[in-house]
Order: sequence, then C-alpha cells, then structure tokens
Amino acid sequence: MMIQYRVRGWTYFVTAFVGLVILAPFAWMVSTALMTTSQTLQVPPNIIPSPVTLDGAREVFNRLPFATLLWNTVIVSIGRVIGTVIICSMAAYALAIIKVPGSKIILVVILALIMVPGDIFIIPSYSIITSMGLTDTLVALALPSLFDVFGVFLLYQFFRGVPRELIEAARIDGASHLRILATIVAPLARSGIISLAILTTLAEWKELLWPIVVNRSIEKMTLGPGIALLRGEYTTDWNVLMAAGVLAALPMIAIFLILQKRFIASFARSGLK
Repeated sequence: MMIQYRVRGWTYFVTAFVGLVILAPFAWMVSTALMTTSQTLQVPPNIIPSPVTLDGAREVFNRLPFATLLWNTVIVSIGRVIGTVIICSMAAYALAIIKVPGSKIILVVILALIMVPGDIFIIPSYSIITSMGLTDTLVALALPSLFDVFGVFLLYQFFRGVPRELIEAARIDGASHLRILATIVAPLARSGIISLAILTTLAEWKELLWPIVVNRSIEKMTLGPGIALLRGEYTTDWNVLMAAGVLAALPMIAIFLILQKRFIASFARSGLK
C-alpha cells in the first residue's frame, strides 16, 4: 500500500511539473502583455507587471485592423473545417468501409505523406492557386488544405470500429453509401470528427507562411501574418506583440475548454484502437 501511495505521489508531482513547464511560456506572455514598454526592457526582467496596464492591447488595435484579421481567420477556419471534414470523411469511408481496390496501398501512401513536411507543397500549391486566379483572396487560404492526410488516417481509425452489421442492414434496406456515411458512420464517429475539426481549426489559427505567400494585402490576411507585422526590423514593442498573441489565443482557449471532454476522449479511443 505504501508503494502504491509513493507511485501515485510521484505521478502527481511529475504531472504538475510538466504542467508548469507547459504553462510557463503562456504565463510569461500574459505577464509581458500587461507591462509597459519600459518594463519589458528592464534587466533583470520583471515577472509580475507593476503597474498592470492594457496599453499593449490598445496599441494592437491602433496598429492593426485586428477585427478584420480575426474575422478573416474565423471565416477561413470555418470553411477549412467544413471542407476537411467532408473530404476526409468520404476518403476514410472509402478505405475503411467500402475497401476500394488498392486501399492498403493507398493507406501506406497516406501514412508516408504524414511524415512529409507540408512546406514542400507550397510551390505547387501556389502555382495552382495562381493559375486559378485566386491569389489575394480568402478562398486561396483554405483551398489547398482541404485534404488532410492525417485527418483521413484519424477518421479511418474510428470508421473501422463501426459495427459491420449496421452497415449491412442499411445496405439491405437500400441506403446509399452517402446516406450510410451521414446517418450511421459519422454519428458513431462523432468524437473523431470533433477532434479533426479542433485540430484543423488550430492549424488554421496559427498558420503563418502560406497566407504571406499567397496574399499581399493585409485586408486578406489572417491573425498569424498580421501579428508578425508587429515585430519591427530594429526594435520591437514586446508588450504589444504579446498582447496580440494573448488576444489571438483567447478564442482557441475558449473552444478547447468547451470541448475538452470530447477532445480528450476521442484521442483516448483512437489510441486504444
């Protein structure tokens, strides 16, 4: 019994330590956002702002069209989530349920593509977007990312766990594959779809390189490249930059807090599979 208590105690200690290490950068960002410019330049640096000020947040709205950037990010994220969920669901259904010819080879290719850095696709994606005349538009920000190989593999794991008896019964009743996907498979894999939606939103929310490449006007930018403009060539107001980071992170924190149970449960289930 004593050994069990010791193991549990060390588990709590390690978990608390890792949590502090993860939260420390965010706490430092919040602290810096509440400082004045002169406080951020003090040596040794201050940890607790004194006095607390919101001048950094006010300056963010003076220097950037923050509301426009936030709105663009929300619109692009919603479009990307909807497109990614639909396309990845159909692809995963074809591999896990229909088992199209060559599905095992396709799955191996998908696993291989997960290990390939996405940045190598920027040049061909830019060429395609340019040929379609979509540069400097919000559509260009979401279109190349609608197909997500990790999303296909994630939903494939969930779709494999759907009882075949339900699918066969629906086929006997004359249901099409699209109806089976929408009314049987997708509801049973709801946790996986929610996880994919959250991960896709996070990926779009922090996207930096692609919006800079494909768009030129700040009115068509998202939060990532917009916040990057706050960093000067010779000097940077760190309180302003950190305040912009805090303002950009708040919506994602709210979404995670609302959906954290489904998010954690879905990954636990996918890990068991």
